[in-house]
Amino acid sequence: MSYLVEKKINIINKVNSIEQRIIYKGLILISIISLIKPLRKYEDYVYRANAYELLFMRKKAIRILNLSTKQPNFSKEEKSSGFIYLGILYSKTKEFNLASDCFHQGLELMVYVNFNYHDNFKKAIETFIKSEDFERANFWLNNLIQRQSYDNKFKKLGELEKKVK
Repeated sequence: MSYLVEKKINIINKVNSIEQRIIYKGLILISIISLIKPLRKYEDYVYRANAYELLFMRKKAIRILNLSTKQPNFSKEEKSSGFIYLGILYSKTKEFNLASDCFHQGLELMVYVNFNYHDNFKKAIETFIKSEDFERANFWLNNLIQRQSYDNKFKKLGELEKKVK
């Protein structure tokens, strides 16, 4: 058995509940199928990128997501999501300047749209800080905190205000 497969099995075994194991195995199966399926919808790109990431092929995952952000038939929301996912992947490879650019592009596409809070927004602000892009960090932190008027979860970002200033 290869090292990568063995490592994934160990991850599955560490998942606590049976339901979580079933979900995790299902996600792995969907990801493997996505390697064969042609790329048509945004979800196809995400599943394929996720499959590559599960196989420790992060650069291929990044290439697939870059393609998704250039698809003319995808919505602003889908492209924005693709840029956010790219930002996460670049952060994992310690390429914080590229990650910062991707997070910025993803957020910029949705600047005038109401959307729900996600923990990835905290990662975006932290990435702006790591790349020493304090101008973007301040701008997006303020923009996102103002969104608590329709989603209280954006208050969670308030703890980052001290790090930005």
